[in-house]
Amino acid sequence: MLEKNFYVSIETGFARYAARLVSIAGNFSSSINILYKGQSVDLKKAPECIMQVMNLGINKHSSFTVKVDGTDEAQAIDEIIDHLMSLNTMHAIVNKR
Repeated sequence: MLEKNFYVSIETGFARYAARLVSIAGNFSSSINILYKGQSVDLKKAPECIMQVMNLGINKHSSFTVKVDGTDEAQAIDEIIDHLMSLNTMHAIVNKR
């Protein structure tokens, strides 16, 4: 299992990011979850998980975790990291590998 914590550094809506995370998750066989304030959303359960991610209430100055577990976990977490870091609205704060 791999996990990565992210910190949202600027004010932004999370809908666009949620939809892309779900799209990325669909490309991999590993289980992929986003965790925030004790709640977890399975990103493999499209399309309903997009609203579930939105309902987590992730916003400015929030930290959340992405956990990936499976045979292609390294590739999956790398693609998720690349996507979120390319947005310039997130800072990766912990990388456990």
